[in-house]
Amino acid sequence: MGEVLKEVFPLLTGRDLAACICVCRQWRDVGRDDFLWRRLCASRWPSICLNSSNSHQRSTIGSSTIGAIRGYRNLFSTIARSKRNRALPAPKLCFRDLEFYVDVWVGRRSVYSAIVAGPVVQSRIKDPPEGICDSMRQHLLSSEYKMSVPVLPYFQFSPSSDVSDSDDGVCSMSMLVRRKDSDQIATIIDGSRFTYVDGLEKRAHAYDYLHISPLYPFLSEIRAWVALLLVERPPNTMAEVFGIELDFLDTASSDDEVLLLLDILDWK
Repeated sequence: MGEVLKEVFPLLTGRDLAACICVCRQWRDVGRDDFLWRRLCASRWPSICLNSSNSHQRSTIGSSTIGAIRGYRNLFSTIARSKRNRALPAPKLCFRDLEFYVDVWVGRRSVYSAIVAGPVVQSRIKDPPEGICDSMRQHLLSSEYKMSVPVLPYFQFSPSSDVSDSDDGVCSMSMLVRRKDSDQIATIIDGSRFTYVDGLEKRAHAYDYLHISPLYPFLSEIRAWVALLLVERPPNTMAEVFGIELDFLDTASSDDEVLLLLDILDWK
């Protein structure tokens, strides 16, 4: 039986070999042979099986491999141990305690200003208006996570203004968020220009990098994206904006993730 195990065990994965060790004493004694675990290490991380005397830079270990020092079974189990999926902590914020301050400008002219309650931003536009394209309707009705602000009354947006070199016709936007529980305010985007218009889905896009609290120095370059949602209009006419969408892309794609992200902003 032992000879059969010595033929079969080298063919197993690390997970299967670890399970076999738990079957009985004989399987444990055969499965603990460091030769088996060295083979697994060599197939997954060949460098840790190299003799340091043959490496380009000699280490203080001398000629011993790290596996020989630590034991290949111990080394494999330490490095390859599966990561536990830790649940996110409960967010300290809630959307009821938030207010969003939204301003849209064309040049120096304010075309839209509103204070929007957190639960409104949290919810989606559930009743798409008339006059939008099919791809926009599908986007609004899809199950993907989104936050949006309905715009009433509509304001006009010129798709050609996004490439203007002059500030006079450029459409830009700012969005601040206020915590009602502490009366602090933070910036989501500030004066960001709508530099790209998706002609198929009728959305104009702008983004800005979030201002993260100095308490989190290793977090940076997290972007907030906003989109103007456009009603389809005939060519060479001004488009109308019926909604504003807020998206943190892959960084936060659920209510709890968004609240945790907002909590680490640089609140003033």
